[in-house]
Amino acid sequence: MRLAFVALLPFALASFAVLAEDTPPVPHEPRLKSPGRTVYHVDAQRGDDARDGTAPERAWKTLARAGRVAYAPGDKLLLASGQTHAGTLTLPADVAGTAEAPVVIASSDEAHAVLDAGTGSGIYLEGCAHVRIERLTLKGCGRKDGNDGSGIELLSTRHVHVDRVDVSGFRLRGIHGRGDAHSRLTRVRAHDNGAAGIGISGGYGQPRTSHLYIGHCVAFNNPGDPKNLTNHSGNGIVVGQLDDGLIEYCEAYNNGWDMPRKGNGPVGIWGWECTRLVIQHCVSHDNKTSKGSWDGGGFDFDGGMKDSVLQYNLSYNNHGAGYLLCQYPEASEWKNNVCRYNISIHDGLTNHFSGIHFWDGQKDISNAAIHNNLIVNAKHAVSSTGDIAGLVFANNIFVSGEDAVSGPLLKARFERNFYALPEGRHVFRHAKTAYRTLADWAQATGQESEAGRIVGLTGTPGVHLPEKVSDWPADPERLKAMPFGRLQPGSPCKAQGKLIPGFTGTDFFGQALKPGQAPSLGVHEAE
Repeated sequence: MRLAFVALLPFALASFAVLAEDTPPVPHEPRLKSPGRTVYHVDAQRGDDARDGTAPERAWKTLARAGRVAYAPGDKLLLASGQTHAGTLTLPADVAGTAEAPVVIASSDEAHAVLDAGTGSGIYLEGCAHVRIERLTLKGCGRKDGNDGSGIELLSTRHVHVDRVDVSGFRLRGIHGRGDAHSRLTRVRAHDNGAAGIGISGGYGQPRTSHLYIGHCVAFNNPGDPKNLTNHSGNGIVVGQLDDGLIEYCEAYNNGWDMPRKGNGPVGIWGWECTRLVIQHCVSHDNKTSKGSWDGGGFDFDGGMKDSVLQYNLSYNNHGAGYLLCQYPEASEWKNNVCRYNISIHDGLTNHFSGIHFWDGQKDISNAAIHNNLIVNAKHAVSSTGDIAGLVFANNIFVSGEDAVSGPLLKARFERNFYALPEGRHVFRHAKTAYRTLADWAQATGQESEAGRIVGLTGTPGVHLPEKVSDWPADPERLKAMPFGRLQPGSPCKAQGKLIPGFTGTDFFGQALKPGQAPSLGVHEAE
């Protein structure tokens, strides 16, 4: 287990080398400088590259011809809908729109045009600014059938917005960005790719990525990269080397099942080496890892994460932990992160065996607030490989089939949590140190006590749960309205929590907390 994430950084370096080799060069043919605010057309069936492209009847035929234009503010490049356009669209580095008049690449109407990239990447932008890519379907020939590219490549771009695209069949990523600023990815369906549905990074000779927004996207059935034999692949959405990012209302499922190696594995939605990343209102379920490997969980704050927040997310039925909080040895310091108002149900099916799992990497990990989560797990609510300083667990509901807290969390603070576990199991256990009752734990360590009074609770929490795991919603838009996770009338968890300094937000369902009033335990602020 201590080697689970050691190879993450080499993976990123290896990815950089492969992409630098395989991404298409900027074309050297003579280029047209567009005057701006012009609509250009590509018609694969009736077009002719000798034309000027400025009307449907004067459309170009190929993507290669369309890539020899230095597009200007207000330009539109429209690919004929209902047609398949073969090849890669590579734009010159000096393509730039403005905030008010971006350059638009889209289908000619609401019916998607299909861009068939074959063995390469679909759309490649380097150094471009204020570009919108929308209403397109991009296909590679398949992760195991010769493709070595990504659907959309964004390299050192600024203010690029990708919206309403479907991307599949690429060995690397459906969408890949590196060193970009102010990118927006919305309503993307990324599936049947290799390394990841959406994968964003920076650094390694490039600027860090900054100010990234990913919203209302779905990443599913991205099984793994058949050529990556040294590190994880098959992620849903993964972002790294990022400053200031927001991922929300996204779904990741059935990823990672064909990773071709043994060792650390993929995760549904996660970040590494990020500062000020927020992941919220997302659903990650039924993600997997290959037999004999680790991870395959719902969400992850991995090595080098700082000042970041996981909140209002639902994780269920994943091979790995619902929420992995992890540090690998080569990473920068991991600190000051928050995991709050999240739900984990039936996670850790093949490894980690818990709803929340810490992997300490034996270096530079400290200080996290874990509060107001609902964890229901057949084995452990919380597990850890190491004793990590500065962890505070408060106001959580832990429902476990075995010992609730497993691992050497001796430096952590547990306060006002609810423990529901079978008779004969322990609220805390590490090796030969075990406490079956809250009274035993409090007397020996001071956990779950204040001024000599036990403040933790045990018994039945009175939370509404469905009969089957499959009853939990997959659509993030349904989370706030779902009946599950709410406290039932008479629940002992009502108004039993501690005030969290600096937190004045809402519960999982959008209900505001009352200032100065003790919150309820779990994710529901019961009336």
